[in-house]
Amino acid sequence: MYNDTPLAMISHEYKCIFVEVPKTGSTSVRAILGKAWKPHLNLWQIKNQMETFWTHYGGRKNRILASLYLLLPDERRREIGHKQFETYFKFGFVRNPWDRVVSLYERTEALQVRDKMTFDEFVDWIQYSSATCVHSSPHRYQLDWFVDPNGTVLADFIGKFERLDEDWAFVAKKLGVSENLPHQRANPRERHYTEYYTPRTRDIIANKFKVDIDRFGYEFEG
Repeated sequence: MYNDTPLAMISHEYKCIFVEVPKTGSTSVRAILGKAWKPHLNLWQIKNQMETFWTHYGGRKNRILASLYLLLPDERRREIGHKQFETYFKFGFVRNPWDRVVSLYERTEALQVRDKMTFDEFVDWIQYSSATCVHSSPHRYQLDWFVDPNGTVLADFIGKFERLDEDWAFVAKKLGVSENLPHQRANPRERHYTEYYTPRTRDIIANKFKVDIDRFGYEFEG
């Protein structure tokens, strides 16, 4: 089907953790902060990684330090990693589920589906899929990327794509980076997302992503 690969980024330079939910402006943010660290990791998984392994990768020096780090007692590594995770600024962005599904359908990068099926067929596929990701993943909702197994939000800030410039300005001030967010991979549409839906497909997305809709206060506008 389509490639919808959430990524995670740990920036030791800016002391932050950025969770990339696809189609929420991640490419633009990454242009400022740098490339992603590992795919398919939510904040809970990143926390576990940081409490177990050396998180600086690349280069001979870091490979040596990583090997030495693993020689530390488990308790000491958990203590160091926990402190690092708690002190880093953890953030990401979400998007109106109805709009996001249209964006996934109309995407121009990676695997494309709009030439293979109608939008209604795509929504039907989304309805019965266990995740909005072609890879094996337990993440069904955007919220899943920001919470622990008990549903506790681990992120310090979850912004919205609909006010990306404003929310990014808040993040940029916290990190001390440029507030001017480059808009990369823009995907202009001739139609508003609401024009893609019938009452049936609108309700499918409403039921499928009720968790995100309720948690982030989204509505079908139009």
